[in-house]
Amino acid sequence: MGHEVACTARVGRKSSIGKATLEGETLAFQGDFKLEIPFARMSDVTIEGNDLVIRTSDREVRLELGGALAQRWARLVKEPKGLLEKLEVTAQARVAVVGVTDPLFLPALRERTASVAEERVPEGAATIFFGADTRAALQKVPLLRARMVENGTLWIVRPKASKAISEADVFEALRSAGLVDTKIVAFSRTHSAHKCVIPLELRGRPRRPRQPIVSLPPPPPGASEDTRSGRKTARLRRVRKTGGKNDRR
Repeated sequence: MGHEVACTARVGRKSSIGKATLEGETLAFQGDFKLEIPFARMSDVTIEGNDLVIRTSDREVRLELGGALAQRWARLVKEPKGLLEKLEVTAQARVAVVGVTDPLFLPALRERTASVAEERVPEGAATIFFGADTRAALQKVPLLRARMVENGTLWIVRPKASKAISEADVFEALRSAGLVDTKIVAFSRTHSAHKCVIPLELRGRPRRPRQPIVSLPPPPPGASEDTRSGRKTARLRRVRKTGGKNDRR
């Protein structure tokens, strides 16, 4: 079922009161003039004041919807197949959002679930969304891994086709942090989201700290390798011969 609303549409110098409709993946308007714009033809979708502004290669369309409705329609246009369903966010989910700058994502998330923390990861957050626009940002992945619940999910949102951060960079950061990538979804027209989880074999086990480097004490000055080896061999022979007794030398 589509979405319909009475509004004013403006195209260039033309303006008309009529009915706008979102049906499938097409925006239509019927008034003194008609419009039918498939989502695939839209090069830009923005909010300016109370207007939903849609640009294609040959025109700019403004729909006077009001701020809240314009935000909702922009999200429906940008996420026609239900982004939050693809991201597996339920109404009961406890979610943390760190560094994700998409202006439509957070309002949609708050409509979906009441438990949303911004720029922090509270204890018990089962789903974390992390925006990484550069390789350097991936240095935070181990910190986020430490805050994950055992069966939780970390979504890394990165720009598509960016020289600043690649898919390979994400995979390397996950490997170093003890995480695995299970799927990639289209977060928006410009960004992808990697679903990352703790491997089953690592769940319930604390991450082992890196072992310290142990140094052996240096040999006495002037002692050669042959001398040290000979003393050790002689010592072992005395122990075997005496059974460890009367060895006071």
